[in-house]
Amino acid sequence: MKRLHLFAIFALAAAVAITAASAYADVLLSGTVTSASGEKMGGVTVSAKAAGSPIATSVFTDDAGGYYFPPLASGKYRVWAQALTYQRAEANVDLQKKSKRDFVLKPIANKEDWIRQLPGDELLAALPGDTPEDYRMKTQVRKNCTGCHSASYPLQHRFDEAGWNKILDLMKHVNVLGVYQGPEHKPTPNIEFHQKDLVAYLAKARGPGESSMKFKLRPRPSGEAARAVIKEYDFPMEQGHTMSMDGSDWSLGTGSSMNHVAGPHDAQMDFDGNIWITHAHTSLETTVARIDGKTGKVKHFRMEDQKGIATGTHGITRDEHGNLWFNTRSNVARGRGGLAKIDPKTEKITVYIPPEPMSGTAGTLDADLNGNVWVTAPDGALRFNIQEEKFTEFKSVTYKNQHGTATVYGLAADRAGNGWWLLMAQDLIDYSDIKTGKSAEFKLPPEKKVMENLTAEQKKMYETFQPPDFNTPFAWAQAPRRMGADKNSDFVYVGNSFGGTLAKINIVTKESTLVPLPNPETDQPYQIAVDKNHGVWTNLWSTDKVAKYDAITGQWTLFDLPTRGTESRHISILEREGQPLRVVVPYERARKVAVLTPRSEADIQALKSQAARR
Repeated sequence: MKRLHLFAIFALAAAVAITAASAYADVLLSGTVTSASGEKMGGVTVSAKAAGSPIATSVFTDDAGGYYFPPLASGKYRVWAQALTYQRAEANVDLQKKSKRDFVLKPIANKEDWIRQLPGDELLAALPGDTPEDYRMKTQVRKNCTGCHSASYPLQHRFDEAGWNKILDLMKHVNVLGVYQGPEHKPTPNIEFHQKDLVAYLAKARGPGESSMKFKLRPRPSGEAARAVIKEYDFPMEQGHTMSMDGSDWSLGTGSSMNHVAGPHDAQMDFDGNIWITHAHTSLETTVARIDGKTGKVKHFRMEDQKGIATGTHGITRDEHGNLWFNTRSNVARGRGGLAKIDPKTEKITVYIPPEPMSGTAGTLDADLNGNVWVTAPDGALRFNIQEEKFTEFKSVTYKNQHGTATVYGLAADRAGNGWWLLMAQDLIDYSDIKTGKSAEFKLPPEKKVMENLTAEQKKMYETFQPPDFNTPFAWAQAPRRMGADKNSDFVYVGNSFGGTLAKINIVTKESTLVPLPNPETDQPYQIAVDKNHGVWTNLWSTDKVAKYDAITGQWTLFDLPTRGTESRHISILEREGQPLRVVVPYERARKVAVLTPRSEADIQALKSQAARR
């Protein structure tokens, strides 16, 4: 009996120890954010990062100023709170001992200091555009000065006319890859033609004198947008390179993407919650990489190219069996691209090369519901039958015309198994007919207001307009960048990045409807991903936001991202039975990948109750 009694005591003690240990394993971090005047501040971004961890978690305060993190592993954390026009507040918190931390935010006195905090959409919105002349120049800034980077990068600075002129002299000879092509290169027509007026416009807005910009900052996140939790995974620089700023401190502004800073281009999550990324820039070690969803540890997968560098890639998709597919291309001699599959379980890579005389792959992919992977080609799209390992080619209706080459970029496969692809610079939408093997095409309507405001000289210039690359469109262009299909309905959606609209296309009737974003002049959609509830998600690549369009209610929700200078080119989702929706957003400029998880009001109330009990 004594032995049994002692055993029971030891068992009870062990149970208590385990319970105590588990209580410290995950800690609820919460608190309140107020202003220096005592006002409860809603929509404030609060971030936490454990010492030595590559993962930062961010939440937002509710209308009462309270914030509630999901359970975090115990340990020492750096925690900070940020809101536009306020100084950043920061603290070190030991979550083994403390689970509550309040912050007081002080306003920034110097306007120029808080202008540096702003995301791209706020800077675009503040540019003058009320007169016909200003509207024409604002259109040129929106469609040419944000073609490769966020508006926050150039507009955070002030230059006189000579300075802006030098910047435009450089930019009109830089291609879409950010490469200076020399003064003998044919300059970008839009910048060359408008340069004098653009210089005067920019110097008036962001020059040494009184600014013509009018700032009216949008409200901070609330409701659904304020309930989201966002995890950001660092993607480290390659050996021998360092990154001076990662965008987590808004007061430093938007960082440069030069000197090998540019990072993840596309990203997909596998069924185990790990993130697979492509790297579109020249790299010594990365063709694709995997980020461990739990630890943030990065594993590189390198395919040999030439001259000691890794084979390049661009797009990535996931098929219904969980395999990841990506394109391959040489970074040395851009030739015929291939299609590659990686099994996330075995990590085995298999490469398939389209047979001659088919075109090679170009770099945007999607998987249909019939066992095929679709990938763009320079002159159309390719469908790859996974079981038969066979390519089928679909040509664009337009390849070259009087305005140059109609470059293919975005692609999606609809639920009927047809492929859709986009010819960005010329506002053309092509689609396949898998029954006949033929392709068809239609054109998106132009921005009517921009066309009506053109001068006679502009109209004459555009008659012979030939952009040097697909990233310098007509002034009135919608610029269909990338797209996605609702696999549970008869619609595909196109992100019209310079028109500020979604094109909603009925795959049966081919009827196209333009759906404007909340502010079409500043909200520039890129890739599209559609969830099972017909939520249409898009990354706003020229600013630091994600947008969701509810196709049932017609309502928009804008989610803030916690990093400045995200410059995302892609968005994807993972939906698994019994698990929350996860929205994956790679940051090319800031070298991170974000995973946004929506939370319900019930989720927040449960965390509030737990925090109150503790």
